[in-house]
Amino acid sequence: MRRIVVLCCQLLVLGLTQGCQLSVQPIATPQLPDLGHTDNSTSFVVPQLEEMYRLSPEQIAELTQFTLREDIALLPKQKQAYEFLKSRLVNFDFEGENYFASESLALGRGNCMALAMLTYAIARELDIQINFQVMHTMPILLDVSGKFAMTSDHVRSFLFQEVSEEQTTYLWQRDRIVIDYFPDRYDRGGKMIDEDEFFAMFYRNLAADSMMVGEFEYAHLLLKRALELAPDYAPVINMLAVASRQLSDNRLAEALYQYGLQVADEKVTLLSNYHVLLTKQGRDQEARQIKQQLLAYDDQRPYIWYLQAKDAMAINDFESAEVYLNKFLENTNYYHKAYFDLAKVQLQLGKPYKAKKALDLAISYSSSSENKGLYEAKLNWLSSL
Repeated sequence: MRRIVVLCCQLLVLGLTQGCQLSVQPIATPQLPDLGHTDNSTSFVVPQLEEMYRLSPEQIAELTQFTLREDIALLPKQKQAYEFLKSRLVNFDFEGENYFASESLALGRGNCMALAMLTYAIARELDIQINFQVMHTMPILLDVSGKFAMTSDHVRSFLFQEVSEEQTTYLWQRDRIVIDYFPDRYDRGGKMIDEDEFFAMFYRNLAADSMMVGEFEYAHLLLKRALELAPDYAPVINMLAVASRQLSDNRLAEALYQYGLQVADEKVTLLSNYHVLLTKQGRDQEARQIKQQLLAYDDQRPYIWYLQAKDAMAINDFESAEVYLNKFLENTNYYHKAYFDLAKVQLQLGKPYKAKKALDLAISYSSSSENKGLYEAKLNWLSSL
């Protein structure tokens, strides 16, 4: 299953030569592959950034009138933005659609990224500094086809108080409001991202929509635009490689995987999908080498390992699934469903004692009586063997 979820250091090679001179050999900068696949059709138009966040004149007027209200006008701008959003989200339909800001506000619905885009639009109108943070969240499977598995995204927004030149300029010392539309107790904060990467994420979401309905040409164009904004963003590199494969361009797909493994800081999905490509091409020795890199890879973002484990279980690769589940549980040892999966895998591997231990942990971490009953029944069955 193909999963569609910068500090530049120069290596100095020092050597002793006659006269004790210093020899410096720079490492070549990775080059983005030629993305030469183009579409000649005029039916595909990649939206401009402004289209994503531009509010209508009527919506801008509504926002302005809101900020002039007696109970709002004296509030700091970031609180004005928060109060406006709160007033409009009372009956909001939190559905999985990637609407632009004006659409989301007019229709009263949208997904996490649509709401983050709406927050960005309001921040721009009120001249508020905004930053985004990626949240590592237990993946919610949105859609599955015979070729792809789509999982949800989650970002949260930070609105910062305006400060004068005399005041501190340190961002995190300023008053801020955190806006998180889908908080969960399992969430773990990831890295802060800039506007370019945020827009690249939105283009990627639009591309995912296109891929699910078979519009790979359009997805390719959207992802190329995303890559222009964030050339080292692993999910875009990975999705562009997948789209290239669907357009029968395996050469470009492989070049993108190799490029991504050089520049991206998230390599798990790149390695996994590169392994799939090599396997399908019958390049078994190279595929094994990539698989070994994946099994040995250390990534502190736990949920990506859970997805890899589920994929491995789906193809009966239980040895790999056990490795991935243990990587996941090293950093997220409270997720009871993963212990249940681990028990199932260990049973398949002929490890009943370890499976019993995993089930004990699943029971201890579960708060649902339904889940506890399922795990206890499985444990009782194991104990009777």
